[in-house]
Amino acid sequence: MTRLSSTEYLTQCVTQLNDACRWLQRSYDKCQSFDLSQALSDDQYDDLENLSSRFARVTDILLNKVYRALDTAELMQPGSLIDTVNRAVKRGVLESPDIARTVKDIRNEIVHEYTVEDLKQLQEEVIAYTKVLLQLVVKLNDYVSAEF
Repeated sequence: MTRLSSTEYLTQCVTQLNDACRWLQRSYDKCQSFDLSQALSDDQYDDLENLSSRFARVTDILLNKVYRALDTAELMQPGSLIDTVNRAVKRGVLESPDIARTVKDIRNEIVHEYTVEDLKQLQEEVIAYTKVLLQLVVKLNDYVSAEF
């Protein structure tokens, strides 16, 4: 097995991110028109669960794989997630660390949420921030296309 260069690994991670985003976009398109103040059907709950799962997956790939792979490809020393996020802000692929913190917090709520009463608010946040997350991926793709 041959070892990938840092640029090849970045390309592989970006491809994985874009594949996951395609599914996230599909779920978002299905769910964005749901009226969460009304009773939802079982199918709508399934669609929202898919959206949440895909949101969490894209968040993980973007923050934990792609931004770190970008650091490595640009010969930066690996560091903490805070360091990685701050470098993403400096590159212009992320507006502020607060956005990364928010999507990461939502991701953590998705993974650890067990209270049905809090589910409505969580689903509202997922729907609202999916658009933000998808825009972050567009910025990342633009940056990688221009730099690599």
